[in-house]
Amino acid sequence: MKSNYKILKKHKLLVQKYTGVFCFDELFEHIKNVTKDPDWAYVRNIITDLRDIDLELFYKNMDNFLKYRNNNVMKSYFNVFLVNTPLSTALVHLYKEQLNSDKYKYEYCSTVDYALAFLELQDQYEEIESIMGKL
Repeated sequence: MKSNYKILKKHKLLVQKYTGVFCFDELFEHIKNVTKDPDWAYVRNIITDLRDIDLELFYKNMDNFLKYRNNNVMKSYFNVFLVNTPLSTALVHLYKEQLNSDKYKYEYCSTVDYALAFLELQDQYEEIESIMGKL
């Protein structure tokens, strides 16, 4: 699994992309790196691109990630997942339902346009689409 991210302080936005075959160890390492980034303090919104990753292994161990998420990321934010397969859509929906906490806000959609609409950043489409293309 490969993961890349960029924090856009002026938009209080983290853009992250995952590719390849899902791996928990690599996901946990990615989360550690992001949350240690000095700009993490500014993040209030996230776009997570899952359109190029095989999530079958995530499904088999989702409970492990839920425990990790609840114990290690103590921040409230709005995360919009970009999905493009029935499996990724179903998994994000299940993940969203299982978190069941007011401090976590999640949505999912299939296009950058919709993601930016959820985050009220529609006027930043070109900039964010360009950044996502480079991740």
